[in-house]
Amino acid sequence: MRILVTGRSGYLGSAAVPALQARGHKVMTIGRHPGNDTACDLTDGGATRNAVRTVGDVDAVVHLAARAHDFRGLSLSDLLLANTTTTRNLIDALRAEGRSVAVRFVHASSVAVYECLNAEYGLTAEQVPYAASKVQAEQLLYAEPFHSLHLLRFAPIYDPSRLDDVAKRVFLPGTRLKLRLFPPPVHSLCSRDRAVQAILNAVEDAAASGRFISNVTDLCPISQHELLDWLPGRSLPVPVSLLSALAGMSRLCGVSGRRVSQLINKFSCSSSYPEPK
Repeated sequence: MRILVTGRSGYLGSAAVPALQARGHKVMTIGRHPGNDTACDLTDGGATRNAVRTVGDVDAVVHLAARAHDFRGLSLSDLLLANTTTTRNLIDALRAEGRSVAVRFVHASSVAVYECLNAEYGLTAEQVPYAASKVQAEQLLYAEPFHSLHLLRFAPIYDPSRLDDVAKRVFLPGTRLKLRLFPPPVHSLCSRDRAVQAILNAVEDAAASGRFISNVTDLCPISQHELLDWLPGRSLPVPVSLLSALAGMSRLCGVSGRRVSQLINKFSCSSSYPEPK
């Protein structure tokens, strides 16, 4: 198959592209980093259209380009530009070339979308800007009449050389204080190998026609106590009830306090995800 991939130089793309090539697929990439076959800034609609036109006909598109993991200093508008506008520009470019119907589109989304989709959380886009940017990207894709659309909602992705998202469940937010929580939360994560396999399956599923949304996680959730062993250093035992009390007090301290409270609650709670609808 001829496959167009965005985000080749990213954490997931740098593993997915070689895997696709190893299966015999012809991979063309677009993006603004050195080494891409066709250079363009996906936030620029005109440049994206030119790049898609240059690539020519493809059987599938794997859209991995996004801003993820480190959101420090980024506003909602920054993340909408990086994750939503780039998706819109890619859709527009495919439509302009008459390819948005026949092409198989595989999109890297995130389980973070449930922070927006679950009304019980009561969170605004400004409070969870990354989640909001991914939800809006999904909505744009779902509105387009793709022959085949796979929305892959990845749980936090890790491998032995990159444990950023694992560390978020071990160190108290904003500190390097390693906590052993009682009772231990249980977390659903996703190894990078499993994430790549999900991409391969979506691309190569010959019978796939229609719209598909799936959570991509490891087979078994993992206890926070097990995650502690993945990172060096001694840990401090802390009851979850103490963190809950701290979160409650922080919530009374204005906007900044509510943000701290949100981070503490997220740190101390188990992470599991509903079946997509």
